[in-house]
Amino acid sequence: MKINNFWRDTRGNVAMVYGLSAVLVIAAAGGTLDLFNASNMRHGMQNALDAAVLTGVRASSQMAVQASNTFKQNVPDELDGASQSYSSAASSSSASSSSYLTTTLTGTASLESPTYFMKLIGLNDLKVSVKSVAQGTTTVTPSGAPCIYVLDPSGNQALLVNSGANVQAPTCEIHVKSTANPAAIFNSGSTLNFKKLCIQGANVIRNSVTVPNLATSCAASGDPYSGTLPTPASSNCTYSNQNYSAATQTLQPGVYCGWFNFNNSSANITFAPGVYVIKNGGWNVNGGTWKGTGVTFYYADTSKIQFNSGISADLSAPSSGTYKDLLMYEASGLSKTQFVLNDSVANKLSGLIWLPSRELTLNAKSGVQSDALTLVVWRLILNNTTWNLGPMGGASSGTDGAKTHVRLVK
Repeated sequence: MKINNFWRDTRGNVAMVYGLSAVLVIAAAGGTLDLFNASNMRHGMQNALDAAVLTGVRASSQMAVQASNTFKQNVPDELDGASQSYSSAASSSSASSSSYLTTTLTGTASLESPTYFMKLIGLNDLKVSVKSVAQGTTTVTPSGAPCIYVLDPSGNQALLVNSGANVQAPTCEIHVKSTANPAAIFNSGSTLNFKKLCIQGANVIRNSVTVPNLATSCAASGDPYSGTLPTPASSNCTYSNQNYSAATQTLQPGVYCGWFNFNNSSANITFAPGVYVIKNGGWNVNGGTWKGTGVTFYYADTSKIQFNSGISADLSAPSSGTYKDLLMYEASGLSKTQFVLNDSVANKLSGLIWLPSRELTLNAKSGVQSDALTLVVWRLILNNTTWNLGPMGGASSGTDGAKTHVRLVK
């Protein structure tokens, strides 16, 4: 009888139910904190992985090692135990005279996030995992490709070569996209020595001058660099509106806003390696000697460097990194303006000069000597100037593993 009463007795069930319910309530409420903690971990891990794949895809070799090291440097201390995995792939494409190699680096990272409340219901860990994908593009210009591109497709005399111009570039090609009549004019007293002078249009004017290796109605190459070059930061001015008159001056990379006058015609100007952003004005250069290795000049707008009398420049672009081979270039989509180089003593320039919006005029003994130069302009006028040119080493900015247009895609 007592046994039967025991099984029928329901006293104490409420306490038991409340006890079990309390565990579930605590687990549910505390689980929110567990999930919040896991979300914070995911955010920190995602930021570190984004930085890792961006660094890795820029590397010329051992991308996974570079990415892993960057991840460890950026991940919060509590995530040191996260596992990482990286894989890479490459694809190629071509356009105009260049081929493009796109490298993709995919990274994943994961970690078991311990729970404090959900373990009450048997869930001891939450798996946190993230994924990042970065790409970088290398632009490769084949050997023997143009070292001068004149882009204006419809302008009369997009290329104008006047008396006194002497260009020696036996390993270079010059390509002119104009189909106007005439697309180019070559005046007497000029000398051109190119591997090939390719004019898209059928009509040119030769005024008592022989132009060797001239090809009209030729499939001139377009701009192989458009859309592939990096954009430096330029929002904050480092220097503004200055005059330089000292006999010696060393300039540092930064953002140069407004007008800068170089007044000493015998000054020695040295440029420290790095990127010089020029905006909202320009540089007015009245002679002197310029020297810089590993330097890049970037025009953020229609600003310019106005080279006047007596300048002698020995400038070379970086040999590696994001700005590899970029000596002088501008923002995309600018309005058309002039860019003039006057009466220089001698200029040794190495790298890419990418000025697709500029009408470049070289006046009065404006000499350029370079065994590694590529020039991209809207129009080109050569007046009494002497050039000795050779193409860049078979590639644009971004060869040998240094990539342009590096970006996150996922």
